[in-house]
Amino acid sequence: MQISETNSQSRIGKQNGTGTRNGQSLGVIEVPVRRAIANSIQISRSDRLFLMFLLLLLFGLILGPKDCLARCREEPARECEAICDASGRNCTIRALVLLPDDNMYQASLPRVLPILKVAEQQIRTKALIPPHIDFEWLAHDTKCDASLGVIKAMDGIIKQCAQVIFGPVCDYSLAAVSRITKYFNSQGTPLISVGGSTYDFEQKKTDCNDEFYMLLRTGMLSFETISELTINVMKRHNWSHSIFYYERDGQRSVAGMHTCFLMMKSLGKQMRNENMTFAQFPLEPNLTNRTEEMRREIGNKHANPNIRYRNEDGIQNDSCRGEKAPEAGDKPSSEQQQRRTKPETESDI
Repeated sequence: MQISETNSQSRIGKQNGTGTRNGQSLGVIEVPVRRAIANSIQISRSDRLFLMFLLLLLFGLILGPKDCLARCREEPARECEAICDASGRNCTIRALVLLPDDNMYQASLPRVLPILKVAEQQIRTKALIPPHIDFEWLAHDTKCDASLGVIKAMDGIIKQCAQVIFGPVCDYSLAAVSRITKYFNSQGTPLISVGGSTYDFEQKKTDCNDEFYMLLRTGMLSFETISELTINVMKRHNWSHSIFYYERDGQRSVAGMHTCFLMMKSLGKQMRNENMTFAQFPLEPNLTNRTEEMRREIGNKHANPNIRYRNEDGIQNDSCRGEKAPEAGDKPSSEQQQRRTKPETESDI
């Protein structure tokens, strides 16, 4: 997908698989989108300021000090890497947008592209950048897939000579792309994303030896900060023993595949650092009787003997009366046993 602007309207074209730097040779299908659509988008003042800050930061990254070297390999600069032509009067920033073209995800192309246009309009209205500098938004559908994200990133850099990347947001795709952006173009290519929630992205990014060197995370929260909040609440209430239930693919719309699994990894890392006792138990999405499964897994090992519970008839029972609470050593159900013996296939970011 590619966006180019005219005086009367913006045009959004979806790429059909081939492309070069010129839009005419990309084989795009142009769909007119009137400027009134972008102007009608409701956005809060704080969000508008945040988006303006992002674009100004992008502007500073690309047009920063000329003696600032960020190259991680010796590679001669291509002519298309220059923002301006020889006269210095015609300047274009080509920004590659790597997001899924699916509104199932919170950060999708149909949602984010109009907001980027609003931020650009606000910057121009306030004259925060020179009027002769244009933005060209080069949008590609990554389908929230790590491998496809890498292919789309390479297409945007090689065929369209993009100078900066927005996205991906899905963690697996973001990890794959941000590992190689330091080798794109002669000086590397900055990557700006609101994703990157796992603790892997919290590591320092100050030199070429760092894994995600060119990544700039702008998200408000991360799994690590959520984990710190959870631990602080537990400490405040003197809770030292816990068990967490989660779905591996829960909240997929936030960070893609295995969002909750990655969140539990970050939480487990933090709790181990605090020497806290905890257990994690994944629930299958098609599990019919979650109450029984949770009660069985908790058993007497994790339960407080003074806690009462209600049976299926609504009658309150002590844990040692009525229906016996499952022991930690009780034989698990066949479904539970299958999950326990099932090898973990998820890999680290």
